[in-house]
Amino acid sequence: MYSPGVFLPLLAAAILPMKVTAQSDAPRVYRGGKPVSFETMVEAISAMDVVLVGEQHGFAAGHAFEERLLRALHAQQPKLGLSLEMFETDVQGVLDEYLGGHITESAFLAASRPWPHYKTDYRPMVEYSREARLPVTAANAPRRYVNIVSRNGQQALLRLPRASRAYLPKLPYSMDLSADYDAELTRLFGAPHGPAPAAGMPSLENMRQAQALWDHSMAQSILSARRRLKLKTVMHVCGSMHCERGFGIVERLRKASPRLRIATVILRPTPEDGSQLSPDLGDYVVDCGLQPRAAGSAPGS
Repeated sequence: MYSPGVFLPLLAAAILPMKVTAQSDAPRVYRGGKPVSFETMVEAISAMDVVLVGEQHGFAAGHAFEERLLRALHAQQPKLGLSLEMFETDVQGVLDEYLGGHITESAFLAASRPWPHYKTDYRPMVEYSREARLPVTAANAPRRYVNIVSRNGQQALLRLPRASRAYLPKLPYSMDLSADYDAELTRLFGAPHGPAPAAGMPSLENMRQAQALWDHSMAQSILSARRRLKLKTVMHVCGSMHCERGFGIVERLRKASPRLRIATVILRPTPEDGSQLSPDLGDYVVDCGLQPRAAGSAPGS
């Protein structure tokens, strides 16, 4: 999760200029550890209610695959909507104004706080959606509110003005996480200092709650978009930590709507040792080829 202004080490992914050192291979799709064709995957997931695409932020081959997947899904499912972690709920109106042709792209970018490298990483999907008249959902909680949680816990959100809380999901939100996800967050946010934070660092519990706010906000945005826009399928793009292994957004969607048909597509670079990616990362795991080296980068979160 890239979130400038939110002091959550290990949670915010650094998006840095890539220095290419090797040629990427063509993406390879796996289901249950066995190779399947791109077309087979698209046909299957086009029947889903929600398709969660977990990316590694700043990985060019993964972003190219996302655009390809969006176009292919739309060809199979006309009532498709795109949902993005990369835009926050309080800029939905600006996003709608741009998609509707009411404002220029420069005005849109000035008002919507796009992520770094938006032009190369996410603009192709937004522009395709604009041309094809697909709705795009700004799904993420505003980072200023995540910052509140990281410092003071989710109870601090209840003191916000009513107008501010309109950009958040219903409060308070559950912290009933699966044991495996809870352990993963503890491993990530407790290191390297252990459960007790260093001076000036957010507590482990507040960091867990901040992550949960992201997960919960995106899950609720997806459900709201399906209902409000009468969509058959929503393709949601987020950092892989928010959906891989059935964690995060997946858990919250299933609790909110147990009958929802969900598929996860996890995009990863080829492991440096040449091994196959773990099949339990998602319903479909896509090896997108070699990762260009960067001067320090973090995995998708």
